[in-house]
Amino acid sequence: MKKRFISLCLAGLIMVAPASAVFTDISDSRVSQTAAVLDALGIMQGVGGGSFAPGKALTRAQFCKLAVTAMGVTDVSPYASYTIFPDVKHSHWAAPYINAAVRHPELKEKSIIRGYADGSFGPNKIVSYGEVCTMLLRMLGYKEEDVGPFWPADYIAQAQAIGLTDGVTITDARAAVKRGDAAVLLLNALNTDKKGEEGSTLLDKVASSTVKDCILLETGKTHSGLAADAALFYEDGVVDAESPRKTAGTLDSSMIGVYGTIVIGKGSSKVAVGVIPNGNKTEAYEVVNAAADRIVTTNGTLRPDRKTKLYISRDHAMNEYENAWANLQSGDTLTLYYNEYGVLQLMAVLPKTTAGAAHSFVYGLATSRRIPAEYTIIKNGAKIDASKLKKYDVVTLDAANRQAIVSDTKLSGKYQTDSTTYSHPSQVKILGKDFEVSSEAAATFKDMKLNDYITLLFDADGNVAAAYPKKDVSAEMQGIVTKIDAEKATVTLTNGLTLRDIPIAKDVKTDVMGRLVTVSQSGEGADLIRRTLSGKTAGNWSVAEGKLGSNAVSSKVRVYEEVLSGAPLNAINVSDIDLTSVPASQIKYTVQDNAGTVTNIVLGDVTGESWIYGIGYGKRDKTDEEDGNSPEYVVLRHWDGAKQEESTFRVLTLPRGLGGVPIAVPRGYSTDESIVNTSLDTLKLTLIDTVKPSAFDGSSGVRTKDGYYELAENIGVYVSEQNRFVSLQTAKSNYTSFRVYANKTAENGGKIRVIVAS
Repeated sequence: MKKRFISLCLAGLIMVAPASAVFTDISDSRVSQTAAVLDALGIMQGVGGGSFAPGKALTRAQFCKLAVTAMGVTDVSPYASYTIFPDVKHSHWAAPYINAAVRHPELKEKSIIRGYADGSFGPNKIVSYGEVCTMLLRMLGYKEEDVGPFWPADYIAQAQAIGLTDGVTITDARAAVKRGDAAVLLLNALNTDKKGEEGSTLLDKVASSTVKDCILLETGKTHSGLAADAALFYEDGVVDAESPRKTAGTLDSSMIGVYGTIVIGKGSSKVAVGVIPNGNKTEAYEVVNAAADRIVTTNGTLRPDRKTKLYISRDHAMNEYENAWANLQSGDTLTLYYNEYGVLQLMAVLPKTTAGAAHSFVYGLATSRRIPAEYTIIKNGAKIDASKLKKYDVVTLDAANRQAIVSDTKLSGKYQTDSTTYSHPSQVKILGKDFEVSSEAAATFKDMKLNDYITLLFDADGNVAAAYPKKDVSAEMQGIVTKIDAEKATVTLTNGLTLRDIPIAKDVKTDVMGRLVTVSQSGEGADLIRRTLSGKTAGNWSVAEGKLGSNAVSSKVRVYEEVLSGAPLNAINVSDIDLTSVPASQIKYTVQDNAGTVTNIVLGDVTGESWIYGIGYGKRDKTDEEDGNSPEYVVLRHWDGAKQEESTFRVLTLPRGLGGVPIAVPRGYSTDESIVNTSLDTLKLTLIDTVKPSAFDGSSGVRTKDGYYELAENIGVYVSEQNRFVSLQTAKSNYTSFRVYANKTAENGGKIRVIVAS
């Protein structure tokens, strides 16, 4: 019988890592929770630079390492000195794991992963959905006689039947498995009973023990009375504040409030490394007011039993509702936890997971607090010394981790508010964006008047920390326009703030879409003035070391590509960059904070992922020809991974070379036919070779006269006689000749981007 746990998205390479890693490219709190647990268990970590890369496809070698580690085999050194598969020499990074999967006494009988009929292993081939389901079933002890003779259909069906595929939307057995999907499948497998061994799971291999049906309530980061390596849990109906549970460092804040199973790590310390959600029902309500027999919320009235247990974090205590209801306050978020039978077990007001204004102060003022000498100072994700602190930086003291977290984020604009008291607002609106204001921060508004031009200062968690007249403190606001129409725009500022759907001045041109702009306000709307990409930090960017020249690069650096001069900027992840070092010639523009840390980088065409690849045509609208106005359009037919799409871009003049040939258009140009894309140009792809179906290495690559080329992920095939795109598998089943086109040579990182079949 399967043990039921909620499925979460995880991803990454699988290496031993320290506890409580924080991954900057995970926005989903549930993913963050599980990433932290698996990181602490030594099963999985990120890909460097604070990234987790959930969208990257896994190779067979990478998944083999994941599987072996999840089976509790961490010492693979005895399997590192010999070769089993001819394409996995003993010097290959994954050879010890692949060899262990075949020869380790506890693994060989399960035949977790096998080679191909020709004796090869294919370590660099992208692992398919069918292969992953098969490997996970074998890890759990399933054999062919348990599943069925038809591969992969029987294996996928069995995986679905026991819940391994819960939370995964893949339907094609041949589809590539991305790290996020692979981790969902793995987590399900870790918490599934092994074949014929009810109550025994793979989690037993990587953890010393587990404790079911618990809730993490507090850590040392939220409760000053707890040590950095301790936490309060709701366990067996009680909260033991006298003997809090020891943890592997300070548990990730995203785990606070998680209802599930505590995982106890191996080793001599036997400490809690995290909580895996159990999928039981939880509900959250905002409290309006409370009485002895009811709780009025914004979504209705609750009538809890008087004996229901209530934990309130600001009191650090649990009591029965009849004795604690008076401590509930308007605005509290109340979470209700139910057991597997739907019976309410606990109501809790949990701590805020941000440090909050009460722990923050503005640096360089007479009222500033002192930063303890033993604290590490972190500013924009980089360690600095105190000499690099500037006046009006916002400092948040993190006692649990002995750190001072510094923010220099500012926003300037016209002060507006819906609060009745302008000099002590609970909410403020700048450039059309609303911000909540704590009581501590509201005190800095005492001399402000409505419609004054002011500057807001933010702490590292994005909370308003203070406000000052713009004449005293101003913000240099620049950013990338990610959405625009005649009245509103969305701009991602280089300081990390995103201004969504802000009203813009009437004379703002739509050609700022995707471009770097300066944001200011002189009237009711925002002024967006396009900037040139001039000025950059000198030197190469060592991605692995986090250095650009002699300057530190923020662990939360925002990266863009400008693939052609004047083209829109396209946001990419650090994990998209395959280079260990980006040469200075490919760095177009950088932004530094006031401590010299690089926080934004604009690159040239480094990854090849900032284009839309397809078949290009030119079109002229002759309906207005008599008026001398014949709009011209670039039409691009392309494959979106599942179906054909057609994008139309209005231009001033048609680029040369159109007429049903493989091209690429930079991402970010507008498909609104009322908008003229004045700078649009195209990239003509290079014909590498004409090959037969046997030249393809599945969906991973193709052998050509110029050597091996990797295929772009989810590539489609254009069938010229049908004037449409089809899937690669469909094309290989019906056609014998394939012209393959690349954006660059393989030596320069090029991939096959368009295939034309005949």
